Amino acid sequence: MQEYAELFEQAAIGKLMIKNRIIMAPMFVGLGNINGEVSDRLIDYYEARARGGAGLIIVEAACVDDPAGRDACGELSIDHPRYLYGLERLSGAIKAHTCRAFIQLLHTGRQTSSFITGVQPVAPSALACPTIKEIPRALNSDEIKMLEKKFIMAARYAHIAGFDGVEIHAAHGYLINQFLSAYSNIRNDEYGGSLDKRMKFLQNIVKGIKDEVPELALSIRLNIDDFIPGGLIPAESILIAIELEKAGADVIHCSCGTYQSGLTSIEPSSYEEGWRAYLAAQVKQKVKIPVIGGGVIRSPEIACELIRKKQADFVFIGRSFIADSEWANKTKENRAEEIRPCIMCNNCIENTFIGITVDCTVNPWMGRERFLHNPVGKRIKRAQAVVAGSGPAGMQAALSLCKQGIQVRLLEKEEKLGGMLNLAAIPPYKQRIALLRDYLIKQLKTSGAEIILNKLCDAEELEKMPADYIVIATGSKAVMPAIKGWNSNFCKELSDILNRKVEISNKQVIIIGGGRSGCELADFLTTGHNQVTIVEEKKVLAAGMEKKNRRDLMDRLQKEEVIKKTGSNLLEIREQGAVIQNQNGQLSILDADYIVMAAGYTPSNELYRSIQQIHKKVYLIGDAFGIGGIKQAITHGEMLAQSIGRHQLMNEEINEK
Repeated sequence: MQEYAELFEQAAIGKLMIKNRIIMAPMFVGLGNINGEVSDRLIDYYEARARGGAGLIIVEAACVDDPAGRDACGELSIDHPRYLYGLERLSGAIKAHTCRAFIQLLHTGRQTSSFITGVQPVAPSALACPTIKEIPRALNSDEIKMLEKKFIMAARYAHIAGFDGVEIHAAHGYLINQFLSAYSNIRNDEYGGSLDKRMKFLQNIVKGIKDEVPELALSIRLNIDDFIPGGLIPAESILIAIELEKAGADVIHCSCGTYQSGLTSIEPSSYEEGWRAYLAAQVKQKVKIPVIGGGVIRSPEIACELIRKKQADFVFIGRSFIADSEWANKTKENRAEEIRPCIMCNNCIENTFIGITVDCTVNPWMGRERFLHNPVGKRIKRAQAVVAGSGPAGMQAALSLCKQGIQVRLLEKEEKLGGMLNLAAIPPYKQRIALLRDYLIKQLKTSGAEIILNKLCDAEELEKMPADYIVIATGSKAVMPAIKGWNSNFCKELSDILNRKVEISNKQVIIIGGGRSGCELADFLTTGHNQVTIVEEKKVLAAGMEKKNRRDLMDRLQKEEVIKKTGSNLLEIREQGAVIQNQNGQLSILDADYIVMAAGYTPSNELYRSIQQIHKKVYLIGDAFGIGGIKQAITHGEMLAQSIGRHQLMNEEINEK
């Protein structure tokens, strides 16, 4: 019996039948060529998700007016026939797997910069986006009509390229959303003023596409709530949706938030799964055409619930499809426990903020589908490997080696698997890391690997074990600076607190180190009603942390009145306190019941240095190689395992000749 049968019922968008209710949301990944053309990597990425069972894929936004409407490097373009060759290959690769293919049409308006486009941004009014801060040029009515034609022409190009439909991006503060919102549109002509006038630009585009390319299904991605004062609210957006239905739209794709609204468009890990469902539900009550809902959908249970409760006709899945291209297939086959979980770290979107291609913390194959996800089909006949350490790098390496046919013995010095994942999963809103850990452990236990716990061995013992390859994934250890006055009675390490070896409540606590780990520790300690002070030598706390989750964390620390002593160093620990010095050389004494060291980590690679002298094929990965994060560890483990597999296959082929 299919556990989530409602998700796999057929449903129509316009005249188009979709094989299930699962839609892959459009997400910019930056895998396109720098000139706006489709790349092989982009095709591989989308084809993997089509093969993975999605009913409809809405390809990420393509620019209808290059360069003025461009959002980023690597973004697709769809405003000239030269892009048709790549676009046709892309649509064909998606549709080859009985998956429908739409493409999203975008003009960014004021939410871009001349640094990216080379020209001044344009908008309905000369009002700067508070996030971008560059004043745009107000479009005149002739230019607006020209842009309407560009959207319509882009839809025609999409049809020629073989797409089943297009989606007009009217959300997230981009150009059409700017016209719809009284916050960003203060025009007093036919395109501004009343809601009827503000929606004219979008209505003209919809009517033009339906007249020019009636064969295409037409989706509108619409903000139901901008979540900014003066922006669109549900009452207005529902009226817009009703008018779009009259104009010929086939489906309303409900979204929310803008650059300015912060955490409501790309949520941090503290947001509840499916929290946006109420927005689509309100629209569904007022229109007869299908409604797409979603937002932070990670589990099949929540996705199915939206359909069962009739809150939406289709469910969009975003970051979960990045984390596991087989999300839909695994759900359909009652293998939901095998879905590689998105941990909501937002490192994917963080890459776009700094101008590089998206990759995924938990999915090392994302963007590398051709080279890693489909390794050489031959299985290795005879090879053995020992992996020392069961953090994310060690577990991923062991899984990949087993999959290729190598016999793996996994050694772990502790009584349980997981390494630093066990610690990382403890602070507030980090529980999804525990899901990743448990997923990897479950996969390991069915992989055929021999798992040996409580095994701390030296180089000589390791060398006696039968192994063609040795992988050292021994992780890291805490940095413990030599501080005058350190007293273990009230001076503790970060791990002592998170592992609850020491219970602290209603105390004054000083944390030495305000990186990500120190700030997350502060978040953890505030739940025990402690007064927390963070001492950090840099001027900014959690400086390297992803922006969305960092902002959310800083907001919580602010709410809990955590004291922040940035630009400061610990000089000495005294009984019941600490002496610190700020960047101006001023000294101060802070009272404390406990002082906790969170000064970061350093590689633990002593075993590697000793074993490499007595074994030919020894490899170092993860934090033991260099302090990184979960993403670096998992990717390092997978890529090393693939390299070992290729090397072993080559040797076996040579020996057979």
